[in-house]
Amino acid sequence: MGGTLVATRGDFGDPWREPVLQAIKREFGERGWAEALYSADIRRPPANEPYRQETNRWLVEWLRERGELFTDEQVERLRLAFARPLPAVFSLTAGAKDALEWCKARELAVVVVTNTVSRGDEEARSDFRRLGVSELIGHVVSSYSTGWEKPHRAIFERALGYARASAAEACNVGDRLDLDIAGPKALGMRAVWVSTDVVPPDFATPPDGTIPTLEQLPGVLERWLP
Repeated sequence: MGGTLVATRGDFGDPWREPVLQAIKREFGERGWAEALYSADIRRPPANEPYRQETNRWLVEWLRERGELFTDEQVERLRLAFARPLPAVFSLTAGAKDALEWCKARELAVVVVTNTVSRGDEEARSDFRRLGVSELIGHVVSSYSTGWEKPHRAIFERALGYARASAAEACNVGDRLDLDIAGPKALGMRAVWVSTDVVPPDFATPPDGTIPTLEQLPGVLERWLP
């Protein structure tokens, strides 16, 4: 999602900080740990499962270490305080809407797969309603709601289930070689890299196509359609 379908235009600093801190204050009043929590990396996946995601448990553990004992209901309210809508400085990337319309016209299933710390499927989907392309997207699969981050196979398998497609029938499009190319390729999917960089020669699973923007995506996908 971020970097592929949506991005900021210019340097706007951190557009998430104030909305999140204000939401925490509305829910819980002034809390001395709010700033520290906003800046913290709370991820604590098991060593043998590095892509496992358990955000609410991580929040509980982080707060407990600071003497805060939150109920499940309070933790969920805190999680939602972080799950703010996409700030207005974000917009669709070049060619995104045209590419989505092209897919829709050809009856291709479109599923957005996104790594999110606190935003679930519906919170992420609400952004596309604001951006005017929700009707062009069939489903949104977030790592928060899945419990696994990209590049773990579980998040891509969940997306394939929504698309009612096999891995061989699907293509993932993204801007990260490690997350968006290696993950789906390991599952047997095609993958298109959105980048102006050159694939490192030691990268084990090169993409099936490389494009600078989504404006070129229809031309790549066209070759693979029956």
